[in-house]
Amino acid sequence: MTLTVELGHRSYPVMVGEGLIRSAGARLKRLGFASPPIVVTNRTVLGLHGKELFGSLESAFGACPVITIGDGERFKNHETLIRIYNGLFRSRADRRSWVVAFGGGVVGDIAGYAAATFMRGIPYASIPTTLLAQVDSAIGGKVGLNVRQGKNLIGAFHQPSAVLSDTGLLRTMPARELAAGMFEVIKSGAIRSEPLISYLEKKLSVCMECRPAALDHVVIECARIKAEVVSGDETEEGPRMVLNYGHTVGHALEAATRYRRFRHGEAVGWGMIAAVGFGRELGLLTAREAGRLVRLIHAVEHLPSLEGVRLEDVWRALRRDKKFRGGRIRMVLLPKLGTTEILPGIDPRHLKRFLRSFLQSGGDIGI
Repeated sequence: MTLTVELGHRSYPVMVGEGLIRSAGARLKRLGFASPPIVVTNRTVLGLHGKELFGSLESAFGACPVITIGDGERFKNHETLIRIYNGLFRSRADRRSWVVAFGGGVVGDIAGYAAATFMRGIPYASIPTTLLAQVDSAIGGKVGLNVRQGKNLIGAFHQPSAVLSDTGLLRTMPARELAAGMFEVIKSGAIRSEPLISYLEKKLSVCMECRPAALDHVVIECARIKAEVVSGDETEEGPRMVLNYGHTVGHALEAATRYRRFRHGEAVGWGMIAAVGFGRELGLLTAREAGRLVRLIHAVEHLPSLEGVRLEDVWRALRRDKKFRGGRIRMVLLPKLGTTEILPGIDPRHLKRFLRSFLQSGGDIGI
């Protein structure tokens, strides 16, 4: 299955299906690439899937240099970026070179940022290997890295030349990582597709078992939603912000715990629950729909505890968020499942009071 992300005069394909990795080289060559790519990955992905990918790439392009980085969100930093730059220089990369980001969201984000900034920008293609990356981070061109002050505060918009999502690779994912990706799937349904929420309510266990037909369905549906939103707002001037549902509090939780307690998707899971509770206080979302969403989130896995997470740390991280402007914060909330509303003037005092209660209750919003 293939869909196209349309961005004015530019576009790129997003391909979804089992076994795509075996034809990755030929598919990328048909897009016009001629020289061997420089592959950025981590040792975990390299050990699991490197043989298949490099066999495909080398049959199409010849020998491909590889740059390996650390595995995990805490490696999405300046030290890793310099490691990638040094690898590009060792490979004698120039402005005609291109990169393949082969891994999960961390690899895709930082390899994409390196491509965006090396020689003022070279192309890259993404081969995401996690559910979270396939349904969200690999599509849309937001690339970057984390700093001590917060998540993704250094970054750029640099669209990939192609995304190849091989759903067969997801079978090797640890259960916790697969669950983390499922929270992003739920987010996609929450903001744009109540039918996707209904599908997950019926088929969640089948998806978590990595059944090909079910995974192909959710990945292509989420890719469609992301492509539709991004096509209308490439640089997040307005409507694209709906993709941040659950991320305002989620990113703050990650930063407050130094990216060690929560997987990104888990933090987004808690962030969506917080957004449901705060939205209910503002009179949004019926109790029935709120209950459906919260139950589905908790059905995926037992989320890591919020015990010991300090409001001061969360609030400090939240105030550095890009959505905090002029003393007030913009927040994406749900008037109903599948529909979003961007509230531009959230009173920080109200939000802070809610977060204090949310953390003290361990995330219980009474639904």
